[in-house]
Amino acid sequence: MNYDEKVRRLETHGVGHLLWEFSLPAIFAAVVNALQGIINRIFVGQTLGEIGMTAVTVTFPIITIMLAVGMTIGIGSNTLISIRLGEKKNKEAEEVVGQSLFLFMLFGIGFMLFGLLFQEPLLRLFGTSDRVMPHAKMYLSVMVCGAFFHEMSFGVNSFLRSEGKPKTAMNTTVIMVLLNVFFDWLFLIVLHTDIWGAALATILAQICSSAWVAWHYIYGSTLLRWRWKYIRWNPKLAKEVFILGMPPFLFQAVTCVIQAIQIRQIAYYGHLYGEKHGFENGGDTAIGAFGIVFVVWMLTVFPLIGLNQGAQSIIGYNIGAKHYRRVARTLKLTLISALVFALVCSVILFVFPETILYPFVPQQDGETMLMLGCRAVRFFVIFFPIGALVMAMTSYYQAIGEAKTAIVLSLIRQAVMLIPALIFLPLYFGLDGVWLSLPLCDAGTFLPAAVLLWMEWRRLKTLGGLKTLEKVQEPV
Repeated sequence: MNYDEKVRRLETHGVGHLLWEFSLPAIFAAVVNALQGIINRIFVGQTLGEIGMTAVTVTFPIITIMLAVGMTIGIGSNTLISIRLGEKKNKEAEEVVGQSLFLFMLFGIGFMLFGLLFQEPLLRLFGTSDRVMPHAKMYLSVMVCGAFFHEMSFGVNSFLRSEGKPKTAMNTTVIMVLLNVFFDWLFLIVLHTDIWGAALATILAQICSSAWVAWHYIYGSTLLRWRWKYIRWNPKLAKEVFILGMPPFLFQAVTCVIQAIQIRQIAYYGHLYGEKHGFENGGDTAIGAFGIVFVVWMLTVFPLIGLNQGAQSIIGYNIGAKHYRRVARTLKLTLISALVFALVCSVILFVFPETILYPFVPQQDGETMLMLGCRAVRFFVIFFPIGALVMAMTSYYQAIGEAKTAIVLSLIRQAVMLIPALIFLPLYFGLDGVWLSLPLCDAGTFLPAAVLLWMEWRRLKTLGGLKTLEKVQEPV
């Protein structure tokens, strides 16, 4: 089967089969990606203790912004490439690939310079204590020096999924994670380095992953190729990529602000909690607990991102090909899958938080961190299934090129609801108010998301020329 035939499967094969085929590798890659962070935190927690875990956690906002740019370029390009392939415009799709590579280089250099020049003021802004500051600076310095490969590793795999090679994209992620585990073991266990070894392990793994993808596009048998003539500044294409990728950027950018507020609030109210319950360094301990909860939370959210990425390739292609019934079928299956997965995860995390969090807790004096982490997890999962549906809807609007609607959904949840909740709820509920903010915002965003879903379903019915999309006889 040649590549044109493989791409055409997106408009001929059963939607259910395609969603499984495209989403499973993306989900697997997303889970493995989450495992990269999880295993890294296990090594840090067990070798460097509570101060190492806290040092990694206070860098989250900066790493999140780096991730935001990589996702923005990757998802924006993925959507544009899928639409161009659906329109049978392969040359224009290659131009998008070249522009994206240029943008990865540009922002990689920018993050390195900015991160090295302003790291201490930024870490102070995020509530880093004098006790943690040297370790946080050491970790962050290495991470920003490898920013280009960080951007590439998160963004370039989307090209492979766009042209119908989800398994290759999955293998790329697996290679990166396995190498990250090996380098963590080498630096932290064998060589007994400080926290810079954990950061270097991540960057070296991302370098190898980027080289693997580059080999496929330069010497492999991919449909789209990396061509030097397209790796240049193209303002028109860059604008399209950023417009389509803006929802995840805004989501992650606001997430950066939220993480900064969370860490400051956790440090302050964690200190008060420690004074009330008689233990020292309550702020640092609470931040470390948040770091543990965050990486476990990634293990639940990243599979949803993988599911949505798989659906985006199918939806984007069929929007370009004007097969609206297949778009509707994909949307419905994606929403059902997201809801079921989120319900299962919520039950497991609520019932067994100690079992799941225990491997991350430092061996010495980790009881308080474990207790705080378990309490936070139980708050987080209260409305997680509703949040999963909102994520799927936001991803759908990205896939069809309706960036403004996706942006509105992201901003309602993050900026309009969550930031005020983080500021005001702790005034009444202390540290619990920080944990309670996220589930309440998921619940508050559901109503506008449901209204938009109903309006979009009616639009698809009209475009498909059907009275009811559910009765369409599509192959599963």
